[in-house]
Amino acid sequence: MTNLETGLAQPAVAVFGYEVVFVHGAWAGPWAWAHWAPFFASEGWTVRTLALPGHSPGDSEFRFGLEDYVAYLEEAVREPEKTVLVGHSMGGWVCLKYMESRRVAASVLVAPMPAGGVPARAQRALARMAPWRSARTLLFGRPAEIGSEADVRVMCFLPDTPEAVVKRYRDRCCPESARACRQMSWLPLTGPRLRRGRLKRTQEGVPHLLLASEGDFFFKPAELEETARLLSAPVARVEGSAHCMMELDGSRALAARVETWLRGRLISSCDPS
Repeated sequence: MTNLETGLAQPAVAVFGYEVVFVHGAWAGPWAWAHWAPFFASEGWTVRTLALPGHSPGDSEFRFGLEDYVAYLEEAVREPEKTVLVGHSMGGWVCLKYMESRRVAASVLVAPMPAGGVPARAQRALARMAPWRSARTLLFGRPAEIGSEADVRVMCFLPDTPEAVVKRYRDRCCPESARACRQMSWLPLTGPRLRRGRLKRTQEGVPHLLLASEGDFFFKPAELEETARLLSAPVARVEGSAHCMMELDGSRALAARVETWLRGRLISSCDPS
């Protein structure tokens, strides 16, 4: 089993010779994978859910940047070529940066932040939704709060998502580092630069998959085309979904589709023991 509160793993009985490492996005934690991680473990994969710096229960330090999240992932991954990275949103970009210099077994990027950072379209939408909150973070360096339940519904879910799901998600979110938010917003200027050519060369021939939805507030499928080209990866459009597609009804079925895809790409090198 996987402890979704701390990010520590108690490996399942391994059927395959790979470890699936789940990387959450902004405001979230290992709990974001509460539907997916147990499913993968039940299918025989060794599973680990990470808590990025500043995202564990009780953390009060929110000065980390994207480079700190990448450094943490570098320390956490034991054998890159035996590791499947599954990253959501900001965590998807952290996986991209990690994969610049490390060849992995495969990756699945779920509604990942594009290679160039948060698109201007999404930044304008956020500024309209919460102008003062955005200014406090980007201009004055205050940690970013996720916002009201109404805001969370718009950003992460669907109009008909049950209120209990939205509330549970919001209640578990933590503030996001202002430094990381600034970097995501002004990535070419303030954040670690993604070396696209190096990423493309390092991951050549490795199976990668991107999941996207037109209902995503932050990142539309068209905005992920560059990332898909860099990885020579398909963009699988998840109909009727939203940014936090792992939390919605049908998320287990989506996890099963991803697991089937992984099994098909890595089966030839599975360890049958």
